[in-house]
Amino acid sequence: MSVNQHAVDRATAARGLLEAAFPGRVTTIDAWSEYESERDRPWSQTCWIPAAAYVQPSNAQEVAEALAIIQRTGSKFALRTTGHTPNPGFSSVDESGVVIDLRRLNSISLDGDGVLHAGAGSTWGQIYSFLEDKQLSATGGRDRAVGVTGFLLGAFPNLHGTGADGVKNFEVVLADSTIVNANAGSNPDLYCVLKGGGSNFGIVTQFDIATYPLLKVQYAINLYNPSDYLNIINATVQVQQTMETDPKIGLFTNFHAGFVAVGLLYADWPDEKPKVFEPFSNLTSLMTAVAPTTNGTLLSLAKAMSHLLDPQKRTISSVTTKVSVDLYSEVHKAYLNVVNGLPAGFDFHYTIQPVTSAGVQAGEDRGGNTMGLEKVPQCSEWPKDGDDAAAQHAVNTMARNVQSLAKERGLQLGYVSMTFANASQDVLRGYGVENIKKMQATAAEYDHDGVFQKLQNDGFLLRVVHYAVLADYSTKDAGHGQATSSNGAESSSAVCAS
Repeated sequence: MSVNQHAVDRATAARGLLEAAFPGRVTTIDAWSEYESERDRPWSQTCWIPAAAYVQPSNAQEVAEALAIIQRTGSKFALRTTGHTPNPGFSSVDESGVVIDLRRLNSISLDGDGVLHAGAGSTWGQIYSFLEDKQLSATGGRDRAVGVTGFLLGAFPNLHGTGADGVKNFEVVLADSTIVNANAGSNPDLYCVLKGGGSNFGIVTQFDIATYPLLKVQYAINLYNPSDYLNIINATVQVQQTMETDPKIGLFTNFHAGFVAVGLLYADWPDEKPKVFEPFSNLTSLMTAVAPTTNGTLLSLAKAMSHLLDPQKRTISSVTTKVSVDLYSEVHKAYLNVVNGLPAGFDFHYTIQPVTSAGVQAGEDRGGNTMGLEKVPQCSEWPKDGDDAAAQHAVNTMARNVQSLAKERGLQLGYVSMTFANASQDVLRGYGVENIKKMQATAAEYDHDGVFQKLQNDGFLLRVVHYAVLADYSTKDAGHGQATSSNGAESSSAVCAS
């Protein structure tokens, strides 16, 4: 009997126990149409992997029961909410494991102190709609389809820090199936590492999130002719520089082969367009406004930015750099070299998503996190019958090129955004040595048997981080705790502190 067959047998045993424990809420291949729907639910076709079973618990206690069955049988498992990651195996698994689908944990409520309680299966579209009715906002994802567990930044991280910084408490199912709260006063070490540390410590079933008065948002999304990329890059950097003194500014610049989409965002309803955006207003390469200037809210912005949910294969990558017109220009030339070699039908694009030192400070003020900030993610999308190897090669090549160009200029930082990282990228290493050691110690304390390292199918897990690798990886080289302000000066982000 092969090792793989042993794994399949363990998953089959888990499937049987789960069916007995959760009648009507375990989907298997015996019900093909329902099974196919579950298998194909993730955003990217690269994750359409046939698991032994899909189980849908409804609350934290049921999540604990499901995890106990998995631990008892030794089956592999994967955790899924909206299934938005395109990395195969992160929220999916083959017949050697089961998927714990958390989308039934979608309750949303508000307490008397204005703290939002959101189940792990909630989406930001649901949350924004709920809060808007109460004239409130929270820092979260920019796409309404993204789940509450899958965000880090948000539209205006410079106002209140990252989305992770806004979490006041995590309800967590630990490896031994106990349910605990992690916050500044209870399990503070666990609380800190959960702010950016991924699924290494337990299963988060509820987030308690700080809210703020309803955020007015003025936004426009314009398309520019990509042949004008030098002027577009200059405008991008000018806005980034002004962001250092005005935390209300939000921006993204998304380069495609046929257009450049620019999101001009402002956390207010000014009578006139903010002067900060004049570098873009002065461009003659404007093609159209897909979202004309609108006075709205985070909900309407999330609706305007929602991307297509059509079935495609997708892969991503992320690189962190300092801000530089010269670097951005060379990055775009490298992008053109890569995209020109792709087959027809591929959409290969990249985005500059800035965060300022104000965003870093906002995170520090809320106790710190395990991350650094400022990223340049790339994404490739291609049809079902497209060349998977060509797409992955394009993304990997682009990431290497950006890293090389940044390193040559002394502009590379070690942080890699977990939200936009490719499975092959060493995300946790970029958090810095001290944060990794803290995460390892916390994981050992709360998961004595290493359940989340040994049985969890895949992800940005501590099991791939080794002290030998860290020994000669200095804090400085790791970009430890650093983020980049738009004037190119580094600002220190606090080590995750409990």
